[in-house]
Amino acid sequence: MITMVVPTRNRAHTLRRVASSYFAQEGVSEIVFVIDAGVDDTEPVIAEIARQFPEVHTKFVRNPTRVGASQSRNVGVAEATNAFILFCDDDEYLEPGYAKTCLRKLRENGCAVVSGRRVYMLDGELPDEAVRRFGNGMRRVKPFRKLLCEYVNGARFDGDIELPFTNAVILTHRSLLQQFRFDPYYARGNGYREETDYQMNLFVHGHSILVTNDVHSIHLSPSQTRSGGQRVRRWQRIYWSLHYTRYFYRKYYSDYAARVGLHVPQGLALAAFAGFAVYREYLRPVLYSTAMWVIRRQSNRTLRTATQVAAS
Repeated sequence: MITMVVPTRNRAHTLRRVASSYFAQEGVSEIVFVIDAGVDDTEPVIAEIARQFPEVHTKFVRNPTRVGASQSRNVGVAEATNAFILFCDDDEYLEPGYAKTCLRKLRENGCAVVSGRRVYMLDGELPDEAVRRFGNGMRRVKPFRKLLCEYVNGARFDGDIELPFTNAVILTHRSLLQQFRFDPYYARGNGYREETDYQMNLFVHGHSILVTNDVHSIHLSPSQTRSGGQRVRRWQRIYWSLHYTRYFYRKYYSDYAARVGLHVPQGLALAAFAGFAVYREYLRPVLYSTAMWVIRRQSNRTLRTATQVAAS
């Protein structure tokens, strides 16, 4: 059986929307909510939802002071009683069968980590609509950028692939989490790379990480989330991304580069990432908004055409 661990802080408003999808997961017998010194009504909100799923054991752990998502995950793992742990962020739906599918693939492939695909909802979009729009990805690019050490969430690929790391909604072994703990250093700012540190630690020690197209987590749209690590100014996101990537590279770069066959000095790779961070925060949002406008326009045009055909 599986224990879900959900670190959270003042996110009752998002958990009210998404938490039912956690309790409905086949194979999940226990959910641990780690409240990171939050002050909102997370606990009564979850308790109300939990009453609809009496077969799932619900635990609340409250950190007396804020320690960040990484250490909160360690706290949740210490409370878990099952052999497998599924981590989920507090602003994402889980598609039915997410836990069961990931566990099956973990066992069949002998992996350390399995995740589904992460889909970002647009404003006004329903979860199943977002999954249909996403398909097997929306960008014809490679799913992993070796030089930048970046997973490309929206890359198009079929089936299952192995990568150095994936998104944060992962199923893994409790025994590995006891050996390779999350690093609590990523506790300030936006906590960039906090969830990838554990996966990279596994990767450089020879373990495999699998991403499957068979299931999805669906992230709430921006209008439905009012707080979090990404709700900071752009220059702050750039600063913290560089700060944590420099720390991350000091820990793993040489072993990572050797395993993926990357022959670029660490300093040059960090400089390339710095340029990418500026592009991501200032130029890419403009390109993304333009692309979304084109998609909406094409969808509206298709809908009007279908309506006219049906009327005739």
